[in-house]
Amino acid sequence: MKLSAIAAPHLFIPPEWDREINHIVIDSRDVKQGDLFIARVGRDNHGERFIETAIQAGASAVVALGEPGFRCGILGVPIFSTPDLLDHLSDWLHRAYAGVSQLDLTAVTGTNGKSSVTQYIAQLLTQMKIECGLLGTLGNGIWPNLAETRNTTADLSVVLRHLNDMAEQSIKYAALEVSSHGIDQRRIDGIHFKVAVLTNLTRDHLDYHGSMEAYFEAKRRLFVGGNIGAALINIDDGYGRRLAADKDITVPVFTYGHSDKAEVRYHNVELNARGMTATLTTPWGEADIVLPLIGEFNLANATAAIAVLAIQGFPFESLVAAASTLQSVAGRMEVYVKDNGPLAIVDFAHTPDALDNVLNALKPWNKAISLVFGCGGERDRTKRPIMAVIAQAHAAQVWLTDDNPRGENSDQIFSDVLAADGSDNFYCIHDRRKAIESALEKTDKDGIVVITGKGHEAYQEISGTRHAYSDAGVLIAQGYRKAGEDYVA
Repeated sequence: MKLSAIAAPHLFIPPEWDREINHIVIDSRDVKQGDLFIARVGRDNHGERFIETAIQAGASAVVALGEPGFRCGILGVPIFSTPDLLDHLSDWLHRAYAGVSQLDLTAVTGTNGKSSVTQYIAQLLTQMKIECGLLGTLGNGIWPNLAETRNTTADLSVVLRHLNDMAEQSIKYAALEVSSHGIDQRRIDGIHFKVAVLTNLTRDHLDYHGSMEAYFEAKRRLFVGGNIGAALINIDDGYGRRLAADKDITVPVFTYGHSDKAEVRYHNVELNARGMTATLTTPWGEADIVLPLIGEFNLANATAAIAVLAIQGFPFESLVAAASTLQSVAGRMEVYVKDNGPLAIVDFAHTPDALDNVLNALKPWNKAISLVFGCGGERDRTKRPIMAVIAQAHAAQVWLTDDNPRGENSDQIFSDVLAADGSDNFYCIHDRRKAIESALEKTDKDGIVVITGKGHEAYQEISGTRHAYSDAGVLIAQGYRKAGEDYVA
């Protein structure tokens, strides 16, 4: 597409400076031959700093935020500037990636459960012989072939590009994890979602939002005034109940959860080490469901995935049948086993609510728990002692270790965690590998070692540098293997 076709009528492009555009790119690191580079103001830098880098990478044109003007950059590449760039960028992107409008999209937001709900949606569709696209924390692509991503919700240019690629491959459905940052920073502007889901809202990201109220308001914007066809909201959650009652939501609202007031309700729950069973009562009928998943929160996530697709017209009975094949998401309640060794669980839980859910989910096993956990650096400090209290409430032994310290002093992180009363009996080992090895050694073979915080991540970020590291890799090096479906008795 020509630059003039993308930018008109907002920006006049003289014919002699018009260029054929491949993709629209915001991050100079992603620029390829023939791309249009957008030099806008970010949180830390102005894109002007990276114009030459983008041109050297192959950009055929640049549009920058600034006073109206034009100049010829290096290699004869035209550089246009306009003060209205941010007002028009969303329109330009949707024009360039028009295929996105052909997709039926689901947005899943919430503190916890986004990855699980989106992947369960993809798994259910796949079981019914329908391909599904995914964008989120664990990668972007057509399930199950996902490529690594930098953010839960990427920039709008990246989101639309991926979705457009899916449309060109005749994909009809896609599920997106939508973070509060993504909503606040307009990374989903102009995208229509058939269904938007709120899984829950618990303490997290206060370093960014400042308060739970501001955090809630960011989530609320997806549902109130957002571009959605229906809302699905978990009313077991206090903020969910508040949102479901919001009179400013103008689309149909469906509620789900364990609550008697939920329209999509799971009840008669029986948990066991192999998974769980329950009854689903819904607007589309009632059925018993068998899930090969651990933890009631996963039942809630599976219920949400089923409801999303039922809202879009898929047969309820087929969805319930397909749910019996659901597999846990990478780094979420993954079970590892070793002959004559304690059971090991790897989970991404890095918030107080998620940690509490994971530890509660293991109660049916009636085994003593050893917990290895840490807290991320340069993130909300107030949740650290709260997580220590939760650890004490559920675990017989606790190892405090480094998560992703990032640029923060890990001793400061430890100090914040250990401010909680009763935490003086924690084993404190900064080296995460050694902490896990110590927990495995000190835990009886009939016990469980729970390792939380990093889940699927294959790195540890220390002093701004990512080092290759994996919790699962540590277990495998100790002779562990991932459990088969029928392992636990």
